[in-house]
Amino acid sequence: MINRARVKGLIFGILLSNITALLFMLLGQQWAGGITSFWGESWLYFSVIIPFAIAFVVLGGYFHNRNVTNKKLWLISLMCAFLITLYSGTVGAILGETIVRGSIDSINVEGTLIWGTMYAFFLLPLTTPYARYLIGIFYRIIIK
Repeated sequence: MINRARVKGLIFGILLSNITALLFMLLGQQWAGGITSFWGESWLYFSVIIPFAIAFVVLGGYFHNRNVTNKKLWLISLMCAFLITLYSGTVGAILGETIVRGSIDSINVEGTLIWGTMYAFFLLPLTTPYARYLIGIFYRIIIK
């Protein structure tokens, strides 16, 4: 049964990574002055799929046959939001750009690592409630 919870986590993580990347891209374009491309940059999808999939596989195993309090869900959400944002803003962005562009030559690696880390901290007030919402949905799916 725990494997079923992990498979649900993998599927949920992959789906949510794509939905989140799409929402992030659309909101970013709208705030920047208008939507120019519906799907946006493909590197973003590559940067978020790995941390989302890993996070929800781990959460699927953790939530299996376990009652978790609201306080613990918020703490889990804080940690997941930070780690996912940190990975996707640093290593994930570099990996995604490398896959899309074909080389690492056009990437400012040092700047990406510095700014990605800063974004992970500064965006916690936005990413934590979003993570809590997604993890809450996933928790309800697992405990049924």
